[in-house]
Amino acid sequence: MRNVMIPILSALFLFLIGILIINWQLWQMAKMNNVHTATVSIQKIESILSEAVSAANTAKRVAEQGCTSSGQLALGTEAALKPHLRDIMIQQQGQIICTSLPGNGVLIVHPETLPEKELMLLPGNQLVNGIPVLVFQMPIAGGRIIVSVSDAHLQDVIANASNSVDLGLVVGESMFTRNGDVSGWKAASWTGSLTASSQFPFSLAWQPPAFFSLTRLLHQGWSLILLILALSLAVGILIRRYKGKSTTFEDDLRKAILQGEIVPYYQPIVNGDTGGLYGVEVLARWKHPKSGFIPPDVFIPIAERSGLIIPLTKGLMAKVVTQLKPLLPKLPDGFHIGVNISARHIDAPSFLGDCRLFGKGFQGKAVKLVLEVTEREPLIDNPHLVENLNALHNAGFVIALDDFGTGYSGLSCLNALAIDWLC
Repeated sequence: MRNVMIPILSALFLFLIGILIINWQLWQMAKMNNVHTATVSIQKIESILSEAVSAANTAKRVAEQGCTSSGQLALGTEAALKPHLRDIMIQQQGQIICTSLPGNGVLIVHPETLPEKELMLLPGNQLVNGIPVLVFQMPIAGGRIIVSVSDAHLQDVIANASNSVDLGLVVGESMFTRNGDVSGWKAASWTGSLTASSQFPFSLAWQPPAFFSLTRLLHQGWSLILLILALSLAVGILIRRYKGKSTTFEDDLRKAILQGEIVPYYQPIVNGDTGGLYGVEVLARWKHPKSGFIPPDVFIPIAERSGLIIPLTKGLMAKVVTQLKPLLPKLPDGFHIGVNISARHIDAPSFLGDCRLFGKGFQGKAVKLVLEVTEREPLIDNPHLVENLNALHNAGFVIALDDFGTGYSGLSCLNALAIDWLC
């Protein structure tokens, strides 16, 4: 399971990191696009206001000469030739003395009351025709020039800038939006960003793009997503192959136990007097699918050190029951079936249950179940281990001490343990 999960998690991690990087790049590109759109739009509005400055200079010369019929004609001509302008007015001594409209008409309601600011946004309720305008003002001797810019052209600049960028023209505390409305606005309440003009006192407001947008990611980054997916799968496959080739001997042994590659071999025990079959000793053999048989003196010590000896022995017991149970009617009473048990297994909480389950598999036949205890680890130093062995002895199991005198145990074991045989 671990060898499978590591490649999957690695591929998934790489894919998520790739998605995060792609999303970050697209987010940066979206921000740059918003800034570029705002900058280009500012340049267009600056160009429109340059017409207002030119018209104001013409009106300034007219004011110096007096508002004559030729002067009024000059204002009308200036407004007509500059398509972005509405009208031009000259105010002196608090009165509108000359305009570009016929009969010195005005569009702004009481224009003489306007504050003296270079640039202002006027809502529709301050205009005779109810249509908002952008007002540019230039001071002159004894008064000022008032030039109104058409809202239609401003709306075209804002609305046509980009479908993905919502712009707003900000002048002072007023904002002109793409739907043509002028409303109050304060920079302190704006959660977006502002890009200011370097020539005139106005800014364009725009909302930064969301950091994560699934629509943006799929529409603009789908090809990169496919590439990252392919790379992630390739890395996962490579890791899987590498893990398959570089697994430790312990991993191979764990896999062999799960797949049932550890099989029982039966060494016959023969009665020396009669020559009859007296029993069998169960031997663990590892039949590796590629390497063939692996000797027990190679894998048993590793199984004991790693704790795999417990599932190995339990699996071996289950196979012995499965293979020998059909032969019980043909076996003589007292038939000896010996299984090697390690000290680590004896000390495990499941040991008594494992052995009792093994014994139940041969109920109905007087079979002698022998637990051959190996001496590779100390036995009598662990009281729990001694209690388990003695409890099984009392339950009818035969306890044998394998390779007596060659390991940790000695004569002291004979006093502490209920030993039936020495092998």
